[in-house]
Amino acid sequence: MSAPTPVPPPYYSRPRSIFGPLVLITLGVLFLLRTTNVIPGERLHDWFARYWPLLLILWGVAKLLEHLWARHRGEPTPRLGAGGIVFLVFFIMMAGGFTATKDWDWGRFWGDWNFDSDFDFFTSHYDFNDNFDQALAGGTQLKVTCNRGDISVTASKDNQAHAVVHKSVASGSQQEASRMNDATHPRFTQQGSVWMLDLTGGDFDHERFSLELQLPGAVPLSLATRRGNLSVTDRDGNVELYTEHGDASVERVKGDASLQVRSGSVTARNVTGNLQVNGILRDGVISDVGGALDFDVRLFTGDVQLSHLGKPFHVKSLTFDLQSAKLDGDLSLRHGDVRGNSLVGPLRLSTRSAEVRLDGVSGDVNLENRNSVVELHAKEPLGNIEVTNVNSGIELELPPNASFTLDAENRDGNIDVSDFPLTVDNNRRDTSARGTVGKGGPEIRLRTTRGTIQIRKK
Repeated sequence: MSAPTPVPPPYYSRPRSIFGPLVLITLGVLFLLRTTNVIPGERLHDWFARYWPLLLILWGVAKLLEHLWARHRGEPTPRLGAGGIVFLVFFIMMAGGFTATKDWDWGRFWGDWNFDSDFDFFTSHYDFNDNFDQALAGGTQLKVTCNRGDISVTASKDNQAHAVVHKSVASGSQQEASRMNDATHPRFTQQGSVWMLDLTGGDFDHERFSLELQLPGAVPLSLATRRGNLSVTDRDGNVELYTEHGDASVERVKGDASLQVRSGSVTARNVTGNLQVNGILRDGVISDVGGALDFDVRLFTGDVQLSHLGKPFHVKSLTFDLQSAKLDGDLSLRHGDVRGNSLVGPLRLSTRSAEVRLDGVSGDVNLENRNSVVELHAKEPLGNIEVTNVNSGIELELPPNASFTLDAENRDGNIDVSDFPLTVDNNRRDTSARGTVGKGGPEIRLRTTRGTIQIRKK
């Protein structure tokens, strides 16, 4: 008789602890109360810094109750687990840091490090307004500087400054915010022939100011901020703008304008004098500039739109170098794309890996590109045209009655000149076309590889 088969012991799956979900629910409720401003940030920070050991006590009580309940039911006791141990270590380190920094002035901390106060989770924000009027007689320049805040300037109808100041104070308490507000009432001070509004010293460092200024329009103006947008309209004198993190805009300026932006966008419209743009940009919009334009930036990540430039202009970045005598139409520059119309030569463009399409170009043209097609539509008066491309084609459109001399070569590609009485030499690997159309005149020199050269009538 065979021995009876032993009965295996009952299997109990190890239950999970309920304390983790309870902690997440508690923290979620507290953060919700903070983000909805039911609990001020400084109060939540103070509570957590003082009473976080209660969470450890509750955790221990919960683990003890789970252990007793598991023994009562004959089940395995829930274990802490590797994840729980890691969480415990990081929680103690983080909570200890909150306790150590309980008495810090977080508003001052964010100001010192130039962080935007909108992200200060444990610091409340208090808003104040301040207005003033001030005579500015006898000055030859106006300067306004601040660390954080937007500045908007329009022309005043008298020889005075009219200001509306919006303050945002990041502080741990209403009392401290009120003290900082009382200590920061902006006023212009005269330094020699310069009227200065300086919001960068003392308690000014730790607040955000948004200024709406009306200033005498004929006096040269300089604005600077580390973090904020700058806007100037209706000025007769020169304008200088500088912002590290923000946008710069000028409109209806009769003098020269200079815009320097470290990270942001620029807009300039209706500038009678010369315009200079420097920095690192997202986007740019430049239109109706009567003087010369010097647009020299390291890079731009978005679009640059240019239109109606009355004098020679130069646009330069890491990927573009464009110079032209005048722009009667529009020009759009973006990564991998150049499109424009009604440019007046002499025109010089050097780029790479960008599709180029230029319509209605007159005068001399010198263009270099690679890895993408070049499409050029020329008009009278026709000038010398030189296009060099690599690994892509050239499409050239000329006036129907154009007279010119052609010198075209294409390596590993074709040449199509069927619209003109020219002969193409296809006897070698390098296709070529040379000859004179009409009475001759401007020289057209085209060079490319592994693409097609097409010359046609408009």
